[in-house]
Amino acid sequence: MDGFYASAPNLCNVCIDKAEKGEYAGRLYHYYQLEPESFKSQYEMIRRIELLCDRVNYPQASEQIRSFAPTDTCLRNSKEPKVERCMSKEKLIEPKGEKVTFVVHVMYRQNATWQGSVTWAEKKQTANFRSALELIKLMDSAVEATAMADGTQEKDDPPPEASAPARQAKKK
Repeated sequence: MDGFYASAPNLCNVCIDKAEKGEYAGRLYHYYQLEPESFKSQYEMIRRIELLCDRVNYPQASEQIRSFAPTDTCLRNSKEPKVERCMSKEKLIEPKGEKVTFVVHVMYRQNATWQGSVTWAEKKQTANFRSALELIKLMDSAVEATAMADGTQEKDDPPPEASAPARQAKKK
């Protein structure tokens, strides 16, 4: 599994263990913690990766995120202690998800979102993303493709290529 930016301080291994009704849960591994961080939704996964990027200050955000909270409570403005690597690249990419596994590298944080690359580990396919939303859509397509290949797609869910009228007809 070569081709990753092993020197990237924010490289993440995202292990998807459960996927149902458009949501998935799993574990997030990174260089700075031996134990995985669990997540129960795509939003929580994105939030954990964002907090990691803030902790290691890589990549630096080009803009300060707006917040309803006072700015001094935002993590980016706090004086966190310096984080230290405690895991090698090999150990980082070793764990696998029960459903699917991704290696995520956020290269830039511009326009209040992310740009980077994601690798679907099982298929060894890499794609670039231009936003956190596009990252989620790429991951969703791999989760759906895996479910279809395994025959584990829920019967109530129309296939991903189904049109809106087909989904509406199925609801009736």
